[in-house]
Amino acid sequence: MKNLFRLTALSLWSSVLWWSTGCNLLPEQQPDRVRHFTLSGSAGAGTAAVVDAVRIRPVQLAGHLRNRSVAVRVSDNEVIYLDDARWAEPLDEAFTQMLRNRLRSVSGGSVVSVQVQRCEPVRPEGNSVQLAATYTITPPAGPTRTGSFTATPRPWDGRDPGAMVGLLREAANELAEAVAAAAEAK
Repeated sequence: MKNLFRLTALSLWSSVLWWSTGCNLLPEQQPDRVRHFTLSGSAGAGTAAVVDAVRIRPVQLAGHLRNRSVAVRVSDNEVIYLDDARWAEPLDEAFTQMLRNRLRSVSGGSVVSVQVQRCEPVRPEGNSVQLAATYTITPPAGPTRTGSFTATPRPWDGRDPGAMVGLLREAANELAEAVAAAAEAK
């Protein structure tokens, strides 16, 4: 009987020790290193809208750009996604908002459609940040005009994703200016 009591007490004591040290065996929680970025930046006062302003359809993105993680092109046919950099907003909505902000002061009543094919750094080309898009301008009367746009490549050091997003924002603003110029040319 004494042996049974000792065995029960020893089992109970072992269980208590195991549970109390079990909590200490778990790894400590690591801080979240993911950074979230917006392409559109802060909303400024901008320019006043005109009555018959150009209308912007929602921007269409190439499939690899619809991911929340930031894409990096590593070869002609391969894209990787950064683990620690994500878009805080859908990229297509950010492009649409940037274009609307720029084109709201352009009159003419045209409808603009934009398709973005590339918006990422390209490692084989020295981590240059590149943006390429096509656009269609449909005026209320007259022929539809189409165009293509390639932003000036911008070098990125490959380290700070925040700097890369700033370069992508510059390229997106360059796209907005090019589309605005095309919409104003009648």
